[in-house]
Amino acid sequence: MGTQMKLARSTIYRFISLLYRDEISLPLLRKLANSQVTEHFFSKKRSSGLPRMIDFLQSAPTEAVFRELRHDYAELFLNAGQNPAFPYASCHLSGEPLVMQEPIFQVRKIYHDSGVHLNPAWPDLDDHIAVELEFMAYLAAQPGNEERQADFLQNHLLSWADKFCAQLAALAKTDFYKGLAELTMAVLSAADSALVVLEPILAALELNKTLVTLVEGSAQIEPEHVVKTHCYICLGLCGQEVRVKDGVIVGCKGLAGDPKGGGRLCIKGANAHKNTYSAYRLKTPLIRENGRFRKAEWDEALDLLAAKLKSFDPKTVGFHQGNDYNSWCHDAVMAAYGTPNKTTHRQMCDNPNRMANEHCLGEKRPWIDYAHSQYILLFGINELATSAGQRKVNLLKQAVKNGAKLVVVDPRRCETAQIATEWIPIIPGTDGAMAMAMCHVIVADNLHDQAFTENWCYGFAEFKKRLLGEGDGIARTPQWAETICGVPAATITRLAHEFASAAPATAALSWTGVAQAPNATHATQAIQALNALMGSFDAPGGPALVSKFKLASAWADNQPKPPNNAAKFKLNPGRLWSGWIPAYFEEDAQAGRLKAMLCYFGNPVMSSGAEPSLRRAMERLEFSCAIDCYMSNTAELCDVVLPDCTYLEQSRVASDWMYESFISLGEKAVQPLYDSRPVVQIFTELAQRLGFGEFFPWQSEEEYMRNQLRNQRVTLEELRETGYFITDPQAFRKYEQWGSINPPSGYGASGHSATSKYNFINPVAEKAGLNALPDYLPPWEDWPELRPDTDYPLILGYFRVLEHEHTSTCWNPALMNQCSSNPVWINWMDAKKLGIADGDQVIVASPWGEIKAAAKVTWDIRQGVIAAAGGFGGRYGLEGDPKFPGCGGFNTNVLLPPNLACKWSGTPPLKYIKTRIQKA
Repeated sequence: MGTQMKLARSTIYRFISLLYRDEISLPLLRKLANSQVTEHFFSKKRSSGLPRMIDFLQSAPTEAVFRELRHDYAELFLNAGQNPAFPYASCHLSGEPLVMQEPIFQVRKIYHDSGVHLNPAWPDLDDHIAVELEFMAYLAAQPGNEERQADFLQNHLLSWADKFCAQLAALAKTDFYKGLAELTMAVLSAADSALVVLEPILAALELNKTLVTLVEGSAQIEPEHVVKTHCYICLGLCGQEVRVKDGVIVGCKGLAGDPKGGGRLCIKGANAHKNTYSAYRLKTPLIRENGRFRKAEWDEALDLLAAKLKSFDPKTVGFHQGNDYNSWCHDAVMAAYGTPNKTTHRQMCDNPNRMANEHCLGEKRPWIDYAHSQYILLFGINELATSAGQRKVNLLKQAVKNGAKLVVVDPRRCETAQIATEWIPIIPGTDGAMAMAMCHVIVADNLHDQAFTENWCYGFAEFKKRLLGEGDGIARTPQWAETICGVPAATITRLAHEFASAAPATAALSWTGVAQAPNATHATQAIQALNALMGSFDAPGGPALVSKFKLASAWADNQPKPPNNAAKFKLNPGRLWSGWIPAYFEEDAQAGRLKAMLCYFGNPVMSSGAEPSLRRAMERLEFSCAIDCYMSNTAELCDVVLPDCTYLEQSRVASDWMYESFISLGEKAVQPLYDSRPVVQIFTELAQRLGFGEFFPWQSEEEYMRNQLRNQRVTLEELRETGYFITDPQAFRKYEQWGSINPPSGYGASGHSATSKYNFINPVAEKAGLNALPDYLPPWEDWPELRPDTDYPLILGYFRVLEHEHTSTCWNPALMNQCSSNPVWINWMDAKKLGIADGDQVIVASPWGEIKAAAKVTWDIRQGVIAAAGGFGGRYGLEGDPKFPGCGGFNTNVLLPPNLACKWSGTPPLKYIKTRIQKA
């Protein structure tokens, strides 16, 4: 091959690589639009794709063309759009939207053997089309590489580039990128003569001939090793061993002995690295202009965020914290800034449970010691799909195998109900009535633990009076409950006697199945009262008391602590819970009470209330910013989007508990991908721009983690060897040693008992003069419009599935392959009356919205109730991508009423929506 031909090949490959490796720069665009260069293009043989590109460049003024190309690039290659093109060999050769798959190791070896490697300064991946084209340019320019060049082209590049180019041509909005796709394939398959024609044309552009995505020299291959960390997909936080090969995660398994996982992972944890390597990851900061995103540099995006925050009264700014990863940092930054309007996911999760348990018991979730249980009563909690830790799931399964009785109270025969001794299909929102009736039987028949209620409880006498109806004339008997909850009185009486006879190795527990119906705080108190009556708290087999050994501050003793400038202000007053209640977002935005929002790793538009209402609220804001790993229904409405790292790309230490108290390590397994940054770095840089930089001095993750461990009996190095460190072994009836239900100084729980005892009377409600005793409150008591009627007779709720964690996993192809949609469950009898068959398309409507879905006809749900898996309905990821038509579902929150939340807890009625259903 002649020198001229080699030069031609090298030039054209370098040129096309340049057009892919970043958005096209304004100087280059001006060169391409230059009349002399254009003359070159049109005076020569017109290679396929070039006319289309040049025509587009001449279709409008250069600055307007530049803006359009920036938006198209962000949507195609930076995942700012719903239907991106994937410029990676991994995606097209594996057939899945995953990067860092086997092709990455293949191209690294080829680069290594050719004496080059990926430039560490280039923030993208080895098998990106830009890198592979620049590698072709490099080979073409080197003498004696003809055979290697031909081999790479024929056996690797052409095996996926045609698929990528077809995808790009179909998805691009501009003719420039459509033409680039055509040009790329023409060049890769062109005869040498075509390349010779193009070379002098491109020479007129005076392109830089130095390598950009590659550097010369063979990179040292990193040895395979294991990183011990903890999963951060759900609240389980199970221990993980992450296997890393040459800087790439190739597998996750359970960490042996870990108190949360017990050496086990669920499907989410086993596929956690596929969140990290999802092709839908956000790569760079984005700024929205005229409804579309463009790429931004970090300084530009953070400067804009800080300037906007400074322009608002902090009392009109909301901070939505969907994730508590290193929350000590972002909490401190936003408190220094001065916003009092911080909210978390708790209001859309189990806040009624927490408002009861944190005040009555001192801990939000007193998980059951299944290893010693004889009788387990679960209200609205599906442990097999949603448990906080795989160790606990295994212990529950073993308890059932060993003869413990498991009773599951749930309108749907969930996975846990399928292994249960008995399933109680209760009417939604009525759990409090059943629990109160069981308490009535236990107290009336004198089955309760009198020593515990006298010595370790507050308010038993008043509770007894309520059970017997001495105040209002309504005895909470099984007969009374039967008419409310649909469970036969005889069944309730029998369950109460069985529960009491197994004491103290007996336990009752509730979660979101109870909490996400209206007026659930009192129901939670009634369920926990069953444990108090039997004295089973912290007994073997009962609900265990929490005692987490606290970490030290992330600030060293000689470092100044940031100020808390947040005003003592409650945006939305409630009965027990006050603060920012996102379900009222639209009202607050309309009234000007909220003008801006910063959202970290949350998706409130989909999860915190009625989705249409929250979308309108976001659109009314004057400014909003999202920090996330992926584009979402919330992020798409923001003015600035900042790319966060996944938990496998950043580190933390945490104080945790699962029967034992222990220190948990979240160790970074790999370096952050693209131009994403760890959350501590993001908020530290924001603090600097807000004028609080002196209070956030850390130069590395190790610095603040060592500070946090300075009061522990374990070093960071030792933690890295084990992944966890048990500070206190499991113990029973700890309150006897403590002299209080509350843990001693140096230990913590999520709440605090004001009396140091278990409180039948909620002390916070009592102080406020509110109804403070356990009870059943009708779900519609505060909102008559929620009551089912002849037009909307069915109650709809959502449920959790093992494969997904709310809305945060629809970008993971492994999980979406296992659970790709959410059909509506309907009882066989209800379906027969309505003429609905399994698999039919149906319309589900409420007074506030309407959706379409497929029907799942089953006996495993109570008549009068319909349900669907939650977390679906996203506009991005595999759900929103038309390339994957088998993935996608609907968000049940579309059917919710706007601006409505429980007056006790601020939680919207996510599992109590009156509806009707019909065949589509």
